[in-house]
Amino acid sequence: MATIQKREGKKGPSYRVMVRMKGFPDQVRTFKRLTDAKQWAQETETGIRKGEFKNVIRTAASKTLQDVIDRFRKEVFVHRAETTKRAEASFVAHWERELGRYALAYITADMISEKMGELAAAGDGRRKLVDGEKPKKPPRPKSPKTLKHYRDTLAMLFKYAAQWGWTGSSPLDGVNRITKIRNERTRFLSDEERKRLLDACKASDNEHLYAVVVFALSTGARKGEILGLTLSDLDLARDTAILRDTKNGDTRAVPVVMHLRTVLEGQIAKVTAFYDALEGAPKTRWLFPRRDGLEPIDIRKAWENARDAARLEDFRFHDLRHSTASYLAMNGASLVEIADILGHRTLQMVRRYAHLSESHVKGVVTQLNEKLF
Repeated sequence: MATIQKREGKKGPSYRVMVRMKGFPDQVRTFKRLTDAKQWAQETETGIRKGEFKNVIRTAASKTLQDVIDRFRKEVFVHRAETTKRAEASFVAHWERELGRYALAYITADMISEKMGELAAAGDGRRKLVDGEKPKKPPRPKSPKTLKHYRDTLAMLFKYAAQWGWTGSSPLDGVNRITKIRNERTRFLSDEERKRLLDACKASDNEHLYAVVVFALSTGARKGEILGLTLSDLDLARDTAILRDTKNGDTRAVPVVMHLRTVLEGQIAKVTAFYDALEGAPKTRWLFPRRDGLEPIDIRKAWENARDAARLEDFRFHDLRHSTASYLAMNGASLVEIADILGHRTLQMVRRYAHLSESHVKGVVTQLNEKLF
Protein backbone atom coordinates (compact mmCIF):
# COMPACT_ATOMS: atom_id res chain seq x y z
CA MET A 1 0.00 0.00 0.00
CA ALA A 2 1.33 3.44 -0.92
CA THR A 3 0.89 6.65 1.04
CA ILE A 4 1.78 10.12 -0.26
CA GLN A 5 2.48 13.04 2.03
CA LYS A 6 2.60 16.61 0.80
CA ARG A 7 5.30 18.76 2.39
CA GLU A 8 5.80 22.51 2.15
CA GLY A 9 9.39 23.74 1.93
CA LYS A 10 11.33 26.86 1.07
CA LYS A 11 11.54 25.78 -2.56
CA GLY A 12 7.88 24.85 -2.80
CA PRO A 13 5.87 21.69 -2.16
CA SER A 14 7.25 18.16 -2.39
CA TYR A 15 5.62 14.73 -2.22
CA ARG A 16 7.01 11.95 -0.04
CA VAL A 17 5.92 8.49 -1.13
CA MET A 18 6.10 5.41 1.11
CA VAL A 19 5.27 1.97 -0.26
CA ARG A 20 4.65 -0.56 2.50
CA MET A 21 4.04 -4.24 1.75
CA LYS A 22 4.26 -7.17 4.12
CA GLY A 23 7.52 -9.03 3.87
CA PHE A 24 9.34 -6.23 2.07
CA PRO A 25 11.30 -3.25 3.50
CA ASP A 26 9.57 0.12 3.21
CA GLN A 27 10.38 1.95 -0.02
CA VAL A 28 10.56 5.74 0.27
CA ARG A 29 11.10 8.44 -2.39
CA THR A 30 10.43 12.17 -2.62
CA PHE A 31 9.23 13.95 -5.79
CA LYS A 32 8.55 17.52 -6.85
CA ARG A 33 5.43 16.64 -8.81
CA LEU A 34 2.42 14.69 -7.58
CA THR A 35 2.02 12.86 -10.89
CA ASP A 36 5.61 11.52 -10.65
CA ALA A 37 4.96 10.40 -7.08
CA LYS A 38 1.82 8.49 -8.06
CA GLN A 39 3.50 6.87 -11.05
CA TRP A 40 6.48 5.72 -8.98
CA ALA A 41 4.19 4.32 -6.27
CA GLN A 42 2.22 2.31 -8.82
CA GLU A 43 5.32 0.97 -10.57
CA THR A 44 6.97 0.06 -7.26
CA GLU A 45 3.91 -1.83 -5.99
CA THR A 46 3.65 -3.70 -9.29
CA GLY A 47 7.34 -4.60 -9.23
CA ILE A 48 7.12 -5.96 -5.70
CA ARG A 49 4.02 -8.00 -6.43
CA LYS A 50 5.66 -9.60 -9.46
CA GLY A 51 8.22 -11.08 -7.13
CA GLU A 52 5.49 -13.13 -5.45
CA PHE A 53 4.83 -15.13 -8.60
CA LYS A 54 8.41 -16.32 -8.84
CA ASN A 55 7.75 -18.73 -5.99
CA VAL A 56 5.11 -21.44 -6.03
CA ILE A 57 4.64 -21.45 -2.24
CA ARG A 58 2.38 -18.65 -0.99
CA THR A 59 4.06 -18.83 2.41
CA ALA A 60 7.18 -17.42 0.77
CA ALA A 61 5.49 -14.04 0.56
CA SER A 62 4.88 -13.91 4.31
CA LYS A 63 7.94 -15.67 5.73
CA THR A 64 11.07 -13.55 5.85
CA LEU A 65 14.67 -14.68 5.81
CA GLN A 66 14.74 -13.57 9.46
CA ASP A 67 12.08 -16.20 10.21
CA VAL A 68 14.28 -18.84 8.57
CA ILE A 69 17.34 -17.73 10.53
CA ASP A 70 15.43 -17.71 13.83
CA ARG A 71 14.23 -21.28 13.32
CA PHE A 72 17.64 -22.38 12.03
CA ARG A 73 19.30 -21.09 15.20
CA LYS A 74 16.76 -22.80 17.41
CA GLU A 75 16.64 -26.20 15.69
CA VAL A 76 19.92 -26.63 13.80
CA PHE A 77 22.63 -24.22 14.93
CA VAL A 78 22.48 -25.25 18.60
CA HIS A 79 23.64 -28.76 17.66
CA ARG A 80 26.72 -27.60 15.73
CA ALA A 81 30.23 -28.07 17.18
CA GLU A 82 31.48 -24.96 18.94
CA THR A 83 34.25 -24.40 16.40
CA THR A 84 31.72 -24.63 13.56
CA LYS A 85 29.42 -22.19 15.33
CA ARG A 86 32.06 -19.47 15.48
CA ALA A 87 32.55 -19.31 11.72
CA GLU A 88 28.97 -20.09 10.69
CA ALA A 89 27.53 -17.50 13.08
CA SER A 90 29.32 -14.66 11.30
CA PHE A 91 28.08 -15.76 7.85
CA VAL A 92 24.50 -16.12 9.10
CA ALA A 93 24.67 -12.76 10.88
CA HIS A 94 25.80 -11.10 7.64
CA TRP A 95 22.76 -12.32 5.70
CA GLU A 96 20.55 -11.43 8.65
CA ARG A 97 21.73 -7.82 8.39
CA GLU A 98 21.56 -7.64 4.61
CA LEU A 99 18.41 -9.60 3.74
CA GLY A 100 16.69 -10.50 7.01
CA ARG A 101 13.76 -8.09 6.47
CA TYR A 102 12.89 -9.44 3.03
CA ALA A 103 10.20 -12.05 2.44
CA LEU A 104 11.59 -15.18 0.79
CA ALA A 105 9.57 -14.47 -2.38
CA TYR A 106 11.27 -11.10 -2.81
CA ILE A 107 14.87 -12.29 -2.57
CA THR A 108 16.12 -12.62 -6.13
CA ALA A 109 19.26 -13.94 -7.77
CA ASP A 110 20.15 -10.41 -8.92
CA MET A 111 19.84 -9.13 -5.36
CA ILE A 112 22.13 -11.87 -4.01
CA SER A 113 24.66 -11.34 -6.81
CA GLU A 114 24.79 -7.65 -5.95
CA LYS A 115 25.39 -8.45 -2.28
CA MET A 116 28.13 -10.92 -3.20
CA GLY A 117 29.78 -8.21 -5.28
CA GLU A 118 29.73 -5.85 -2.30
CA LEU A 119 31.30 -8.56 -0.15
CA ALA A 120 34.11 -9.12 -2.62
CA ALA A 121 34.78 -5.37 -2.89
CA ALA A 122 34.84 -4.89 0.90
CA GLY A 123 37.98 -6.97 1.40
CA ASP A 124 39.05 -8.94 4.46
CA GLY A 125 37.79 -7.12 7.57
CA ARG A 126 38.78 -9.66 10.23
CA ARG A 127 41.60 -7.49 11.57
CA LYS A 128 39.92 -5.04 13.94
CA LEU A 129 41.69 -1.77 14.75
CA VAL A 130 41.54 -0.13 18.14
CA ASP A 131 40.85 3.60 18.44
CA GLY A 132 43.63 5.64 16.88
CA GLU A 133 45.40 2.62 15.35
CA LYS A 134 46.25 2.87 11.67
CA PRO A 135 46.31 -0.19 9.40
CA LYS A 136 49.81 -1.35 8.48
CA LYS A 137 48.66 -2.20 4.96
CA PRO A 138 45.42 -2.23 2.93
CA PRO A 139 43.06 -5.14 3.67
CA ARG A 140 43.45 -8.12 1.41
CA PRO A 141 40.55 -9.00 -0.90
CA LYS A 142 38.27 -11.75 0.37
CA SER A 143 39.41 -15.12 -0.88
CA PRO A 144 37.22 -17.20 -3.21
CA LYS A 145 36.93 -19.73 -0.38
CA THR A 146 35.53 -17.08 1.99
CA LEU A 147 33.05 -15.87 -0.61
CA LYS A 148 32.03 -19.49 -1.18
CA HIS A 149 31.25 -19.83 2.54
CA TYR A 150 28.96 -16.79 2.37
CA ARG A 151 27.13 -18.11 -0.68
CA ASP A 152 26.85 -21.66 0.65
CA THR A 153 25.50 -20.42 3.98
CA LEU A 154 22.67 -18.56 2.28
CA ALA A 155 21.98 -21.58 0.06
CA MET A 156 21.80 -23.72 3.20
CA LEU A 157 19.23 -21.36 4.75
CA PHE A 158 17.04 -21.62 1.65
CA LYS A 159 17.45 -25.40 1.71
CA TYR A 160 16.01 -25.50 5.22
CA ALA A 161 13.25 -23.08 4.20
CA ALA A 162 12.24 -25.51 1.42
CA GLN A 163 12.46 -28.43 3.85
CA TRP A 164 10.04 -26.63 6.18
CA GLY A 165 7.63 -25.91 3.34
CA TRP A 166 8.22 -22.18 3.37
CA THR A 167 9.51 -21.83 -0.18
CA GLY A 168 9.31 -23.76 -3.40
CA SER A 169 12.51 -22.56 -5.07
CA SER A 170 15.85 -21.05 -4.21
CA PRO A 171 17.20 -17.85 -5.80
CA LEU A 172 20.67 -19.30 -5.33
CA ASP A 173 19.99 -21.48 -8.37
CA GLY A 174 20.51 -18.32 -10.41
CA VAL A 175 23.72 -17.26 -8.65
CA ASN A 176 26.99 -18.55 -10.05
CA ARG A 177 28.63 -21.20 -7.91
CA ILE A 178 32.17 -20.62 -6.68
CA THR A 179 34.08 -23.75 -7.62
CA LYS A 180 37.57 -25.03 -8.36
CA ILE A 181 39.05 -23.40 -5.29
CA ARG A 182 42.60 -24.51 -4.75
CA ASN A 183 43.99 -22.45 -1.90
CA GLU A 184 45.34 -25.35 0.12
CA ARG A 185 48.31 -24.24 2.17
CA THR A 186 51.37 -26.27 3.10
CA ARG A 187 53.23 -23.33 4.64
CA PHE A 188 55.34 -24.69 7.47
CA LEU A 189 58.12 -23.33 9.64
CA SER A 190 61.75 -23.93 8.82
CA ASP A 191 64.02 -24.79 11.74
CA GLU A 192 65.26 -21.21 11.92
CA GLU A 193 61.76 -19.74 11.71
CA ARG A 194 60.55 -22.08 14.42
CA LYS A 195 63.35 -21.00 16.75
CA ARG A 196 62.64 -17.31 16.13
CA LEU A 197 58.93 -17.79 16.75
CA LEU A 198 59.38 -19.69 20.00
CA ASP A 199 61.86 -17.08 21.26
CA ALA A 200 59.37 -14.33 20.44
CA CYS A 201 56.58 -16.21 22.24
CA LYS A 202 58.77 -16.60 25.33
CA ALA A 203 59.40 -12.85 25.31
CA SER A 204 55.68 -12.02 24.89
CA ASP A 205 53.79 -10.11 27.56
CA ASN A 206 51.13 -12.79 27.31
CA GLU A 207 52.10 -15.45 29.84
CA HIS A 208 50.12 -18.18 28.05
CA LEU A 209 51.29 -17.66 24.47
CA TYR A 210 54.42 -19.84 24.58
CA ALA A 211 52.53 -22.81 26.04
CA VAL A 212 49.73 -22.44 23.47
CA VAL A 213 52.17 -22.38 20.54
CA VAL A 214 54.16 -25.35 21.90
CA PHE A 215 50.89 -27.27 22.24
CA ALA A 216 49.94 -26.42 18.66
CA LEU A 217 53.30 -27.47 17.23
CA SER A 218 53.45 -30.66 19.29
CA THR A 219 49.97 -31.96 18.54
CA GLY A 220 48.68 -30.19 15.43
CA ALA A 221 45.58 -29.09 17.37
CA ARG A 222 43.59 -26.10 16.19
CA LYS A 223 43.61 -22.84 18.14
CA GLY A 224 39.99 -23.25 19.23
CA GLU A 225 40.66 -26.80 20.39
CA ILE A 226 43.62 -25.68 22.48
CA LEU A 227 41.97 -22.64 24.05
CA GLY A 228 38.91 -24.76 24.85
CA LEU A 229 40.92 -27.06 27.14
CA THR A 230 40.17 -27.18 30.85
CA LEU A 231 42.39 -28.52 33.62
CA SER A 232 40.17 -31.60 33.84
CA ASP A 233 40.89 -32.38 30.16
CA LEU A 234 44.54 -33.13 30.98
CA ASP A 235 45.67 -36.53 32.26
CA LEU A 236 49.44 -36.37 32.62
CA ALA A 237 49.44 -39.77 34.29
CA ARG A 238 48.42 -41.17 30.90
CA ASP A 239 50.30 -38.51 28.88
CA THR A 240 47.12 -37.35 27.14
CA ALA A 241 44.92 -34.31 26.64
CA ILE A 242 41.29 -34.66 25.59
CA LEU A 243 40.11 -32.27 22.86
CA ARG A 244 36.34 -31.89 23.12
CA ASP A 245 35.61 -28.68 21.22
CA THR A 246 36.66 -30.02 17.80
CA LYS A 247 35.65 -28.89 14.33
CA ASN A 248 33.93 -32.13 13.32
CA GLY A 249 32.37 -32.68 16.75
CA ASP A 250 34.41 -35.81 17.54
CA THR A 251 36.24 -35.97 20.87
CA ARG A 252 39.84 -37.09 20.44
CA ALA A 253 42.92 -37.56 22.59
CA VAL A 254 46.37 -36.18 21.74
CA PRO A 255 49.66 -37.27 23.34
CA VAL A 256 51.34 -34.96 25.84
CA VAL A 257 55.00 -35.95 25.82
CA MET A 258 58.54 -34.62 26.02
CA HIS A 259 58.82 -30.81 26.02
CA LEU A 260 55.07 -30.27 25.85
CA ARG A 261 54.61 -32.27 29.04
CA THR A 262 57.22 -30.18 30.84
CA VAL A 263 55.59 -26.96 29.66
CA LEU A 264 52.12 -28.10 30.69
CA GLU A 265 53.27 -29.20 34.14
CA GLY A 266 54.34 -25.61 34.77
CA GLN A 267 51.14 -24.27 33.17
CA ILE A 268 48.92 -26.47 35.33
CA ALA A 269 50.71 -25.42 38.52
CA LYS A 270 50.45 -21.74 37.58
CA VAL A 271 46.77 -21.88 36.61
CA THR A 272 45.80 -23.97 39.65
CA ALA A 273 47.39 -21.38 41.95
CA PHE A 274 45.60 -18.63 40.01
CA TYR A 275 42.18 -20.21 40.46
CA ASP A 276 42.82 -21.12 44.12
CA ALA A 277 43.57 -17.46 44.85
CA LEU A 278 40.60 -16.20 42.85
CA GLU A 279 37.69 -15.04 44.96
CA GLY A 280 34.51 -16.81 43.93
CA ALA A 281 36.36 -19.06 41.47
CA PRO A 282 34.16 -20.50 38.67
CA LYS A 283 33.48 -24.22 38.35
CA THR A 284 35.21 -24.43 34.98
CA ARG A 285 38.97 -24.01 35.21
CA TRP A 286 40.44 -23.20 31.81
CA LEU A 287 43.96 -24.27 30.99
CA PHE A 288 44.59 -20.87 29.37
CA PRO A 289 42.26 -18.48 31.24
CA ARG A 290 41.81 -14.78 30.74
CA ARG A 291 42.37 -12.47 33.70
CA ASP A 292 38.97 -13.00 35.35
CA GLY A 293 39.15 -16.77 34.87
CA LEU A 294 35.67 -16.97 33.38
CA GLU A 295 36.63 -17.65 29.76
CA PRO A 296 39.70 -18.72 27.78
CA ILE A 297 42.15 -15.98 26.87
CA ASP A 298 42.17 -14.25 23.48
CA ILE A 299 45.70 -14.53 22.08
CA ARG A 300 45.18 -12.82 18.72
CA LYS A 301 47.04 -9.59 19.47
CA ALA A 302 49.85 -11.36 21.34
CA TRP A 303 50.19 -13.88 18.50
CA GLU A 304 50.38 -11.19 15.83
CA ASN A 305 53.03 -9.29 17.80
CA ALA A 306 55.13 -12.43 18.29
CA ARG A 307 54.78 -13.43 14.64
CA ASP A 308 55.88 -9.96 13.51
CA ALA A 309 58.77 -9.97 16.00
CA ALA A 310 59.88 -13.32 14.55
CA ARG A 311 59.78 -11.78 11.04
CA LEU A 312 57.49 -14.46 9.65
CA GLU A 313 55.98 -13.68 6.26
CA ASP A 314 52.63 -15.08 5.14
CA PHE A 315 52.15 -17.13 8.30
CA ARG A 316 48.94 -17.69 10.27
CA PHE A 317 48.30 -19.47 13.54
CA HIS A 318 46.62 -22.30 11.62
CA ASP A 319 49.90 -22.83 9.77
CA LEU A 320 51.29 -24.28 13.00
CA ARG A 321 48.96 -27.19 12.30
CA HIS A 322 50.35 -27.47 8.77
CA SER A 323 53.84 -27.39 10.26
CA THR A 324 53.07 -30.34 12.55
CA ALA A 325 51.61 -32.36 9.67
CA SER A 326 54.60 -31.51 7.47
CA TYR A 327 57.09 -32.56 10.16
CA LEU A 328 55.20 -35.83 10.64
CA ALA A 329 55.27 -36.54 6.88
CA MET A 330 58.97 -35.75 6.61
CA ASN A 331 59.67 -38.11 9.52
CA GLY A 332 57.95 -41.05 7.87
CA ALA A 333 54.39 -40.90 9.21
CA SER A 334 51.78 -42.33 6.86
CA LEU A 335 48.80 -40.30 5.67
CA VAL A 336 46.55 -42.48 7.82
CA GLU A 337 48.64 -41.67 10.90
CA ILE A 338 48.68 -37.95 10.10
CA ALA A 339 44.90 -37.92 9.60
CA ASP A 340 44.44 -39.71 12.91
CA ILE A 341 46.64 -37.26 14.80
CA LEU A 342 45.03 -34.18 13.22
CA GLY A 343 41.50 -35.54 13.65
CA HIS A 344 40.52 -35.78 9.99
CA ARG A 345 37.83 -38.34 9.13
CA THR A 346 39.16 -38.87 5.59
CA LEU A 347 42.55 -38.76 3.91
CA GLN A 348 41.52 -36.02 1.47
CA MET A 349 42.71 -33.17 3.71
CA VAL A 350 46.14 -34.70 4.36
CA ARG A 351 47.01 -35.65 0.78
CA ARG A 352 48.61 -32.22 0.42
CA TYR A 353 51.48 -33.50 2.59
CA ALA A 354 52.10 -36.62 0.50
CA HIS A 355 55.00 -35.07 -1.42
CA LEU A 356 56.85 -34.43 1.85
CA SER A 357 57.04 -38.15 2.61
CA GLU A 358 58.85 -39.05 -0.64
CA SER A 359 61.89 -40.44 1.16
CA HIS A 360 59.69 -42.70 3.28
CA VAL A 361 57.78 -43.91 0.23
CA LYS A 362 61.03 -44.48 -1.63
CA GLY A 363 62.30 -46.61 1.24
CA VAL A 364 59.14 -48.73 1.25
CA VAL A 365 59.33 -49.28 -2.52
CA THR A 366 63.04 -50.11 -2.25
CA GLN A 367 62.31 -52.78 0.35
CA LEU A 368 59.58 -54.23 -1.87
CA ASN A 369 61.91 -54.43 -4.87
CA GLU A 370 64.64 -56.08 -2.79
CA LYS A 371 62.20 -58.84 -1.85
CA LEU A 372 60.74 -59.23 -5.33
CA PHE A 373 63.93 -59.22 -7.36
